Amino acid sequence: MNIVAPAGNYEKLEAAIKAGANEVFFGLRGFGARRNNQNLAINEVLDAIDYAHSRGIMTSMTLNTILKDTEINSMYNNVKRVYEHGIDAVIVQDLGFIKFIKENFPGLRVHGSTQMTVANHVEAKKLEELGLDRVVLARELSFEEIKSIREKTNVELEIFVSGSLCISYSGNCYISSFIGGRSGNRGLCAYSCRKKFTDEKGKEAYFLSPNDQLLQAKEINMLKEIGIEGIKVEGRKKSSEYVFETVSYYDNILKGTPRPTESYKLFNRGYSKGYFYLDNKLMNFKYSSNFGYFLGVRIGETNNFRIDDDLILGDGVQFVDENFEAISGEYVNKIIFNGEKVQKAQKNDTISIGKLPKGTKYIYKNYSKEINDRIIHNIKVSKRFSTIAGELIAKKGKELELKFEIENIRGQKIVAVAKGDILEQDAKRVITKEQIAEKLGELGDTSFELGNISIDYDGTTFIPFSELKALKRECVAQLQEKLLQSYRRKAPEKKEYHFENKSETVTPIFSALVSNEEQERACREAGIEKIYHKQYDVAKEKNLGKIKVDTNLASNLYQAIMGEKNGLKGQSLDWNLNIFNNHTIEMFSRFPNIETVFISPELNHRQLRNIKSDKVKKGLVIYGYLKGMYIEHKIFDEEYKELEGEFYDKYKVLKNDLNNIELYLDKPMNLIPKLDEILECNFDELRLDFTFESPEEVREIIGSLETRKGKYNPYAFENGVL
Repeated sequence: MNIVAPAGNYEKLEAAIKAGANEVFFGLRGFGARRNNQNLAINEVLDAIDYAHSRGIMTSMTLNTILKDTEINSMYNNVKRVYEHGIDAVIVQDLGFIKFIKENFPGLRVHGSTQMTVANHVEAKKLEELGLDRVVLARELSFEEIKSIREKTNVELEIFVSGSLCISYSGNCYISSFIGGRSGNRGLCAYSCRKKFTDEKGKEAYFLSPNDQLLQAKEINMLKEIGIEGIKVEGRKKSSEYVFETVSYYDNILKGTPRPTESYKLFNRGYSKGYFYLDNKLMNFKYSSNFGYFLGVRIGETNNFRIDDDLILGDGVQFVDENFEAISGEYVNKIIFNGEKVQKAQKNDTISIGKLPKGTKYIYKNYSKEINDRIIHNIKVSKRFSTIAGELIAKKGKELELKFEIENIRGQKIVAVAKGDILEQDAKRVITKEQIAEKLGELGDTSFELGNISIDYDGTTFIPFSELKALKRECVAQLQEKLLQSYRRKAPEKKEYHFENKSETVTPIFSALVSNEEQERACREAGIEKIYHKQYDVAKEKNLGKIKVDTNLASNLYQAIMGEKNGLKGQSLDWNLNIFNNHTIEMFSRFPNIETVFISPELNHRQLRNIKSDKVKKGLVIYGYLKGMYIEHKIFDEEYKELEGEFYDKYKVLKNDLNNIELYLDKPMNLIPKLDEILECNFDELRLDFTFESPEEVREIIGSLETRKGKYNPYAFENGVL
C-alpha cells in the first residue's frame, strides 16, 4: 500500500518524501482543483519530478478540473513538457480530457480524481475500460462499501484517509460557482460551506461544515488487508510541518511501528473518521476554522484556566467566547503558575498568561512551538535514498572496475560502469572486503544508499583508495543521469480535433423534469410531452438496488452504464455529469443509449455557442431551481429547511428518500426571457426543471415560453464561471 502525499509547493514536496511518501501529487500553477493554492511553476514541476525519481518516488500532476475546449487545446504543451520529462501519472476529473490524454500521451497513467464522484464498482470498472489506471473513490463511502468495490474490480483504488472534507459530494457542488462565479469544479471554490448559516427558525450554526478526517492505525490496516493500493493525505494548502507529521504517522503504521498522531496539534477544526463507519459524528456546527485543539476553560471571571496539555513560552493560543466565536489570539510570552513566572506549565496546572480578552470562555492552542521546532529540525536532517546494488572487480593485471545498478519505478534496470587503471602493485598491508565495502558505501550528499555489494578481490593487490573514490564519484554521477534519462520519452504529434454541428438548423423540443405527479399532470396539460422524473445524483454502492436503471434520464454515470448494458434507447444525460466541452460530448456519444446530453449551466451563452455535436443531441436547462449540493450525510431531521448565509445568500433544503440532503438556491434560474438568443445556439432540447413549484406555477412558467415574460435570472449564463 502506497502513501500518496500532497506537495502544495516544492518545500512540501521535500517534506512529504522525507517523511516516507511513496507517491507525491502536485499542481501546475493555474491548473487543478487547488488553483488558488501556491502550486508549482513549470520548472519547479520538472525539478520535482527529478527529485522524486532520484529517490524512487512516483509523481502525479493534478489536472482534476472540468475544462473548456480552449483550455484542453492549450493544455497540450504543458502536459507534453511534463510527459516528456517523465511524469508518471495525471489526476483527472473531466471525462473528455481523459480521452484527450489517452489519445495524445501513450503510456501515461491516468488516475480518476475524487471529483469524479465514483461511488460504486460499476462506475469503477467502466472507467478502467475507458483507460483509467486508478480511481480515487468518493470520500463518502463506508469501509464495507470500499470493500465491496475492491472485491468486484481490478482497477487500482485510492482512498482519502486524512484532511478536509467537503460536505457535498466532490464534483457535485455548485454553490461557490452559482453565487459568486468561482467554480469548485474548476479549482476556485470560495468555501461557502464553511460560513455560518441561519435556519428558518433563527438558529445560527455552521450547518454545512464537517470535521476534518483522520483515519488511524485500525482503519489503515483494514484498508491494507483488503488490498487498497493507495491511501491519500489531503493537505496541499496546509503547512510543511503538517504534511511531514501526517505522512510520517502513516509511514509508521505501515511499517508496523504505530505511534500517536500529532497532526491535530498542527491543524484542527475538529476531527472524525469521516464516512468510514456508518455511525460516525461528521459535523462541527460550532466552528469551521483552524481553532487548534482545546486547552482550557476560563475559571469564572478570573484570568486563570486549567490547562489540558503542556504549554510553553512561544506557543500560540486563541481566545474563544461562549458561542465559539474567535475573539483574538496571541503567542504566549509569560506563564504564571503558583504566583511565579515559569517557562513551561504542565497538563492539569492552573495558570495565567495575562489578562484575558473580554468575553473569553475557552482557550485553544493553535501553535505548538515544541512540535513545530522538532518537525522543522527533522525535515532538515532527514534524508531519503534509493537503494543501489554494487559490484567491484579488483584483481592484479586487470582494470579496476566498479558497477552500480538500480531499478527504476517502471521496472527498468539501470547500470553504470566506471573503469580505472590496471592494478599492478601488491598491497603492503592487508585490505579487507569489509574496508572496501565501507569506502564504497560512503556516497555523501547523493540520493543513493548502497545495498548489496559484490566484491571480487584477490586479497593481495594494492587498491588506491583515491582512485576508488574517483570511480565511485563517476559511477554515481553516471547512474543518476541514466536513471533520470530512463524516465524521458517523446510525445507523438498532437492529434487534431474538429467538432461540427448538424448541418440543418434545429427546432428544439421543450421537455420538463418533475418532482411529483401534480407537476407532471400540469406539464402534460400544458402540452409538454417529454417528461423526466427526478433521479439521484450519486449511485452509492450500498444503494445500487434503489437506483432506477430503466429511466430516460441518467443523473449519474451508473445509470448511463446500465442503460448501455440493458440496451436502452433515447436516454438523456443530466448536466450534473459536468458536460463542459466538446471532447466530453464526443466521449458520451459513444454510448449507444445516450441520445441527448444536457450541457453544464456553468457555461455562459458565448461558450454554449461553441458546444457542437453531430453525433448526439444537445440539451440545456432554461428554467429551474439549481441544485447547489448533493450531501450524503443526514444533517437535518426535517424534510424541508431554509438556510441563509452571511452574505444574504439563501437556500432551500430537501431530504430525499435515501436520507440524502439536496440543497437548492433560493431563486430559480430563468433564461426564458432570453429564449430567442438561446434558440440561436442550435440546441435540440430545452428543459424546464420543477422542484418546489405548484401546478399553477408550472402552467404559468410553461406559458411564458410564448410571451418570453418573467423575471430573468441568469446565474452563469451571462458571465460564466472562473
